[in-house]
Amino acid sequence: MALVDFVPTADPLLRAPSLAHTTMLPVLGITTRFETNSAYVLGVATEAFGVWRALGTSVDAPRGAPEVRVRVVVHEGTEHVAGRAPVRHVCPDGARILVQSPGSVAVADPERGESVAYVTTTLAADRPHFRAAMLEAITLALLAHRDRHPIHAAGVARGGRAVLLAGPSGSGKSTLAYLAHASGLDVLGDDRVWVQREPALRVWGWPGQARLTADTVRHFPEVATVGTTSVVGGKEKLAVELGVTRALDAARHAVVCLLARGPRVALERLPRDAIVDALRHGVDPGFDRFPARHEAVARDLAGDGGWRLTLSDDPHDALPLLKAMLGA
Repeated sequence: MALVDFVPTADPLLRAPSLAHTTMLPVLGITTRFETNSAYVLGVATEAFGVWRALGTSVDAPRGAPEVRVRVVVHEGTEHVAGRAPVRHVCPDGARILVQSPGSVAVADPERGESVAYVTTTLAADRPHFRAAMLEAITLALLAHRDRHPIHAAGVARGGRAVLLAGPSGSGKSTLAYLAHASGLDVLGDDRVWVQREPALRVWGWPGQARLTADTVRHFPEVATVGTTSVVGGKEKLAVELGVTRALDAARHAVVCLLARGPRVALERLPRDAIVDALRHGVDPGFDRFPARHEAVARDLAGDGGWRLTLSDDPHDALPLLKAMLGA
């Protein structure tokens, strides 16, 4: 188990803890302050969000937009379960998100511009689990309310233009994202992107990892040696680091491409209404928190229409068509 340092407080209610470890990062282009009583947790925050330092001062946020704050208070404790602690995410209303494990709790309160978490040393020590299920969750929950609308799609970009690959789980989004990465294209993300509407449309990415099924190895043998095994949604996946690319600074122009399966690869144009209907129906949990705004974002992304890409059994067949869409 990793050693989780923290500065304890004598108050059993954990009031007024000493949050001496701080950093500020422009996550998704929004100034985000992280405060904690643990140097270890600050390291996790830097590991998760430190890539955003690459933006420097070129942050495209509304003038005078307030920063958001994420506080993490670590305390000695156990999660009272054997193995990995289960973490639940609950939405009591249209704004707040509660995150709960057997021994830890957090709340993201966008109206206050603040998230706060009280985390046991046991949960924090499970570094990847704490990072994804707790720290990233309460941070992104705040930013989604600051004109960063989450869309369930992979994003591939080149020269400030992006193709958003939309489809249900298992449709091939992550595989195409890895294919694009291996081919030298920029990757916004393998499963989600964020759309900013004001002052102009902008699609933000955060590459992170591509989570691939074991079957992907037959098309990309190198994945077997560079990927690490993880469990996503109850399914075992191979996680491959995509690294930081120019796509971190987002795309100013985007087109939506709906994914389908068939005996051979094919690409066809779709009208605007078909793209809008596909984006607004069957929205997965977690992407359905802002129904009114989602409708507007769907219409913004639909533009003058989009594409349908039918995938064959071999993902490599789709690469020329993917490049053609980026150049269209």
